[in-house]
Amino acid sequence: MKKKLLLKWQWLLVLALGGPALAAQNRCDLTLSGKVIDAHTQEPVAFANIAIQDSDIGAIADENGQYIIKNICEGSYVIVCSHINCDHVEHNITLTGDTQQNFLLEPHGIFMQEVVIRGKAEPIKPTSAATTLNADELSAGRGLSLGKAIEKLPGVTTLNTGATIAKPVIQGLHSNRVLLLVNGVRQEGQQWGNEHAPAIDPYLADEATVIKGAGSVRYGADAIGGVILIEPRPLRDTPGIGGELNLQGLSNGRTGIASGMLEGKLNGKLPISGRLQGTVKRGGNLQTPGYFLDNTGVEELNFSWALGMKQEKWNTELFFSRFYTRLGIFSGSHIGNLTDLMNAIDRERPLENGAFTYEIGRPQQRVYHELFKWKGALETGEAGALQLQLARQFNRRQEYDAHRAYGSLPDNFDEPQIEFEITTHTAELSWEHNPIRLLRGSAGAQLMRQANTTDRGGLIPNYENYTAGLFWIERWKNYPFPLEVEGGLRYDYQWMDVGIQGQDTINRQLDFSNFSGTMGAVYRFPELVELRLNFGTAWRAPNVNELFSDGVHHGAASFEKGDPNLRAELAYNSSFSLILDDKNKLNATLNLFYNLIDGFIFLEPQAEPVLTIRGAFPAYHYAQSDARLMGLDWQLEYTFLPRLQLESKASLLRAWNRSRGEYLSFMPPDQFEHALKYSFGPAGEEQTAPYLSLAMINVLKQTRVPSESDFAPPPSGHTRFKLEGGTHFHLGKQHLEVSLAVFNLFNTSYRQYLDRFRYFADETGRNVSVHLRAPFGDG
Repeated sequence: MKKKLLLKWQWLLVLALGGPALAAQNRCDLTLSGKVIDAHTQEPVAFANIAIQDSDIGAIADENGQYIIKNICEGSYVIVCSHINCDHVEHNITLTGDTQQNFLLEPHGIFMQEVVIRGKAEPIKPTSAATTLNADELSAGRGLSLGKAIEKLPGVTTLNTGATIAKPVIQGLHSNRVLLLVNGVRQEGQQWGNEHAPAIDPYLADEATVIKGAGSVRYGADAIGGVILIEPRPLRDTPGIGGELNLQGLSNGRTGIASGMLEGKLNGKLPISGRLQGTVKRGGNLQTPGYFLDNTGVEELNFSWALGMKQEKWNTELFFSRFYTRLGIFSGSHIGNLTDLMNAIDRERPLENGAFTYEIGRPQQRVYHELFKWKGALETGEAGALQLQLARQFNRRQEYDAHRAYGSLPDNFDEPQIEFEITTHTAELSWEHNPIRLLRGSAGAQLMRQANTTDRGGLIPNYENYTAGLFWIERWKNYPFPLEVEGGLRYDYQWMDVGIQGQDTINRQLDFSNFSGTMGAVYRFPELVELRLNFGTAWRAPNVNELFSDGVHHGAASFEKGDPNLRAELAYNSSFSLILDDKNKLNATLNLFYNLIDGFIFLEPQAEPVLTIRGAFPAYHYAQSDARLMGLDWQLEYTFLPRLQLESKASLLRAWNRSRGEYLSFMPPDQFEHALKYSFGPAGEEQTAPYLSLAMINVLKQTRVPSESDFAPPPSGHTRFKLEGGTHFHLGKQHLEVSLAVFNLFNTSYRQYLDRFRYFADETGRNVSVHLRAPFGDG
């Protein structure tokens, strides 16, 4: 009895003294979670470290700044949050249950943030629809052209002139309505021509971002259709040396490409970073499923270099690029007389089947473009950063006709029929301020001077162009409130002095000015959904070619006539985007747009071709009407089975001539692309695992065209297929990446409505591309 009583009191003592400890041990299933945020930008800080001090318990934030630490016991702790580019933060926390704790990190300096955002022209994400392609996504199309490389994006198509020239089209708009920025500098050449492709080395681009809709407030008055940002690889920020070699071959045209890049950074008191890059390309006559396209070879020789230095309070950078191409124009597009021209259109194929050769004859184009840029930035205390950028561009375009006066061909190619030279100087001063009462923004001024000389031919006149612009943009954000609001205002003034055109003296001075504005909002729901709404106005002064063109445009094989009475275009753009992203299986974007453009300028086909001393050519006049462009595009990625992903994108456009009550001509037809992608690696490693993708591209016939306004009806719709695959592996110690792409897999015969040479020939047939990338060095 005494023994039982003693045992009872022992258990009571254990419960009294050890009960709380046992209870505490049972509460070791608590979680600590939250988000890591940049104190200046209020943007998430990816891959920060969050740890309990003096323990090995912690976590790493994901790409959205979110973190979670599980299985923590009750108690008081010191939580440390750190990031390589920020000052660390400590918080004292007492855990009695599941707890949320956010961290605000202070960057070491404004320019450390610039490294993270990879030097983009505008680090604040736009409220309008925007999509980015990285280097891997650009890889397959680089061997074709920059335009073809970014055609992967929804809402982006290409305007082609034969098989060798492609320029991007965003939601039906192209040329001077789409601004192209290369390393932060607005690309200026003879971009007004439909067959004037961007003079940019595709291998220079490490990242390409397309911003749809009016981007005029930040980038320039005439960005009615959108903006394309081409960013080279950022300069190295760690000491050492490295680089990569790219080799690519394409079966159609037997094209070979070699591109190399060498980069490094010095260590010590003079931490200079540098990069040297170059590309050489050569291809011969391209082939359709039924015949060769005579005189469609291409040659390119490009290089660039960059130097930069970055300190805590300032940075500076020099950049130079040089692009040169010599490309043939399909000889079947230049016809000697009106009868032969109409017969060529009615025949629907060239008279001869052609043959393969690397030789480039007449007609042809030679394009030389160089860009030199200096940029300097200075941190202005706690207020923000001041940046100055100066740039010079020179562009020479030579066009060689297949015909000469009196019918004889020249003995050499040193005398082009048309030669343009344009020199552009630009300056931009901008200031980006840190958050002030929840507002973060930028303001700046831009100046541009252009001088164009037409050394041969009289298609466009000599002219000088002066442009000045002021902009101011502010963004309101109150984290964690899910709404962001942005507004911006811009004023531009343009003055043009037009001189001699051929043997005629025009001697006219023109000036244009107007305001642009934008208002947008982003609303992020706690899970999955993001909404973007944007309204904007933009305007564009008529270009000199739209005003004064008068003659044969040899590269386009057409006769073009301008209208000196054209007025400026004025656009009212609106867009709505719905973004779904569960960070796991689903990523989808739906973008709706509705744009009104008063005074829309377009090339209108004439009823009859024109016969000139150099041959017979389709005729086009520049006209102006009020227009409406509306439509939608979507992009979807859905992993519905392990390793198997469905990809889908589409672009639909309805373009209406409001003044005439009819459809606009030369607008992209509806296009759909669906693909299945299989990854051979384990779950979670799909981005680096070997993969294989089969895509079906379906282009509908363009039935929405003006009646009897073209030399031939729009081509029929078509379906073609594309196969892509890639893998990473090691050969000894050398890391290698190999990708394969087969364009037009089943060798389908088809024509594109937006190809100016569709009157004479089919598009190219099957094209197999093999790309090898070999990185080297310690980076």
